[in-house]
Amino acid sequence: MNIFLVFLSGILIISPFFNPNLYFLSWIAFLPFLYSIYSNNFKKIFLKGWFLGFIILTGVGYPLYYPIRSFSGFNPLIVSFVLILTFGILSLIYGLWAKIFSFLHEANNFNPFLFSFTWLSIEIIRHKIMVFFPLGYIGYTQANFNKLIQIADLGGVFLIGFLILLVNSLLFKILISKKYKYMIYLSVIIIFVFSYGIYQINVYENMNNNIKLGIIQTNVEQSEKWKKQNIEEYMNLIIKSRDVFEGVDLIVSPESALTFDINRDNKYRKEILKRIENINKYFQIGFLATKGNENGYYNSAYLISPSGSILNRYDKNKLVLFGEKVLFPDLISKFTGYNLKSLKSGKSIDIFKTPVAQWKTVICSEILYPEYLSQQNNKVDFIINQSNEAWFEDNRSLQNQMVASLVLRAVENRKSIIKAGNKTYGGIVYPSGKREKIKPGNKPKKLKVSINSESSFYAKNNDYLINAVLLMLIILLINQFIQKRSP
Repeated sequence: MNIFLVFLSGILIISPFFNPNLYFLSWIAFLPFLYSIYSNNFKKIFLKGWFLGFIILTGVGYPLYYPIRSFSGFNPLIVSFVLILTFGILSLIYGLWAKIFSFLHEANNFNPFLFSFTWLSIEIIRHKIMVFFPLGYIGYTQANFNKLIQIADLGGVFLIGFLILLVNSLLFKILISKKYKYMIYLSVIIIFVFSYGIYQINVYENMNNNIKLGIIQTNVEQSEKWKKQNIEEYMNLIIKSRDVFEGVDLIVSPESALTFDINRDNKYRKEILKRIENINKYFQIGFLATKGNENGYYNSAYLISPSGSILNRYDKNKLVLFGEKVLFPDLISKFTGYNLKSLKSGKSIDIFKTPVAQWKTVICSEILYPEYLSQQNNKVDFIINQSNEAWFEDNRSLQNQMVASLVLRAVENRKSIIKAGNKTYGGIVYPSGKREKIKPGNKPKKLKVSINSESSFYAKNNDYLINAVLLMLIILLINQFIQKRSP
């Protein structure tokens, strides 16, 4: 029965990742888990925490099966086994969370704040040490709850997660104690959060500084994407006629939208630059490209001027483990016969500039890293996310998580984030969290982009906030250890 309650909590927690309109389930999702540990006097709490974590990580991480299988060529059973084993190991951190809470918890006195704070701490620790798996944070379940997520500009996705846990634990405290003073605490929290949310939405929905931007969405299957005979077709998809983008200041393509090496392929480089010159617009286009005489490819975004000259280049910094970055390739080759190669990672954040605005680019999965999005935030007016999600074979759960990350990053930083994608949703999320979604397809779209050069509190201080939480956890652990050692 206790394990079933843990399983039920896990299902309730991950349900909004499959259907974002189920965000309200998060507010009661931990009640079965809390009952299972409280009614059993915290027995087997490490196992229960591990099992809850395993359900969460498996539920949000299973879409990784598709790119790993496609990129590696491994047998599907091997890929499935490796993923299950990986999720099982990573879930140990949730067992640690449960054990920490049990260690700090006072007998017969359930503390809602302590339960929520230890969860917040373990999400931050996971974020710090498991940088290769930035999925499944509880705050992402609230992406469709716009009034609530406005507090993200104070504490990011982690503050939203803390709030979810605090509401769950206060409800549980009310149920077990029958003391309705906790309803007052809950009401005060709700009033503050919603008042703040309504105020901030009003502020950021009334911004008047805008530019016009063109988005190109593509719908190219991964199995067709890298066939050389399709290069001309892809250029036709990207380089639309002058009339389609009349009046826009910038045109943006998806990640790796053109599949030739613009650095070394003279024929196609001259052709694409000439066609851009004929349209007479700024273009930002994704390529896999070499650099100088170096070996290896970068996942890159190029800014090209209306005169057909290359102005700047950004190379993706944070590569996807087992997709773009392969660990121990020689060892894998020795035991499996597969020769896997990594892309090269960029080393800097490059700010793109035109006469009307300046912005930075994050490529695909980089949108999942809050601190990375906040870097050099005060130097940009908006953020562009170019993505290719054909690897994931139209997996709805993955697409929902990517959309949720767009929404949270926009509110955290109070910047418009524009997404151009292949086989995924594109569009724009405004600083207020309001969004305009473009379905996958080959149709271009014009957007009006709100620009904001100011930084939010969270963008300026996220490192301090994270370090403060970790320091407080250490102090609590040391204090409790001393108390337990005292006679």
